[in-house]
Amino acid sequence: MAKRRMNHEGSLSLRKDGLWAARISHEGTRISAYGRTKEEARQKLNVLRRKQDQGLPMLTSAISLQEYLAQWLANVKNRVRPSTYEGYEIMVRVHIIPHLGDIKLGKLGPEHISKAWETMLKMGNSASVVEHAHLRLSKALTDAVKRQLIYRNPCQAVSAPKAHKRELHPPDAQEIHCLLKTAKDTDYYEVLHTAFYTGLRRNEALALRWRDVDLNEASISAGRSLYRAKGGQSTYQAPKTAKDRRLVALTPSSVLVLRALRERQGTDGLLMGYEVNEDGLVFRYRNGNPMLPCTISNAFRKLVLRAGLEGYRFHDTRHAHATLMLRQGVHPKIVQERLGHAKVGTTLDIYSHVTPGLQQAAALRFDEGLAASTPEVVAESIFG
Repeated sequence: MAKRRMNHEGSLSLRKDGLWAARISHEGTRISAYGRTKEEARQKLNVLRRKQDQGLPMLTSAISLQEYLAQWLANVKNRVRPSTYEGYEIMVRVHIIPHLGDIKLGKLGPEHISKAWETMLKMGNSASVVEHAHLRLSKALTDAVKRQLIYRNPCQAVSAPKAHKRELHPPDAQEIHCLLKTAKDTDYYEVLHTAFYTGLRRNEALALRWRDVDLNEASISAGRSLYRAKGGQSTYQAPKTAKDRRLVALTPSSVLVLRALRERQGTDGLLMGYEVNEDGLVFRYRNGNPMLPCTISNAFRKLVLRAGLEGYRFHDTRHAHATLMLRQGVHPKIVQERLGHAKVGTTLDIYSHVTPGLQQAAALRFDEGLAASTPEVVAESIFG
């Protein structure tokens, strides 16, 4: 029987990029070092072992940024959602390491970071991508400061380019009706109807089970989202914030649509050989297969074209819901709660294109309210 390796002994493994990784566990944290050959990685593993035995710091500012970011990603992997980690890993691997990876952690300065962002912009990367790279690097370096590997975060002395805010032009009421009419005889009608009428995110809608839908109380409990990993595996993840876990009221028409869907699934299940129960997915194909994020996005784009429209994405169903509610005079706090935003300020910032109309309507209501209560005083103040 093979002897089990203890955590402090460490391990060697060959990565997909051809580098050899030396890993050792220290105080609940996995420490890694890398070499171009197995022997180089073995030597670095021996150094880590000696430091551990002697009680010396396992990491120092002398390591490269690439090495530190590998440690950082390993440490945060189990503390964030899978989709969040994937975004971190892609940003580090694709954008940060190619420009800054060889610089020693302790030598990294604002000038290096500024130059990297300028280079990325010249290479055709958008300001949004650069801004996200800056935020990810800053977060990693803040952790390095907390671990006393560096004494300051150089990102704080750099002004990252700000992404231009995308102007929102979601479908209006007439276009919503047009899209739903186009989708009426497809497998996507019910999920589109629900998205337009509730403002749920695409992956929140695709994660709904029948136990999350209360047709008697006319409500949906949004509490998880679908995550599709790079390898094609689907998992369901918890909300990013507490506000994402919410109860969304359904309109009478939404209740009718979902009730009819449940009844139809009962028939389809008998014919196709799948069971419809409380743990079953609300939105699936008639053969029982689950709907996937990329598939439904592509289908939505095709429906948009069939409807004689253009430029809309599935996420615009959410924007359309919020915009229509705000224009109908619904309080922004209610809209925030339906959308699951952490703060009402986020809602107002995203949908600022509606704000001017709300201001004008509020001014008219004030005038009407004052006139209704004391008409003679208002008339006197206006006409003297």
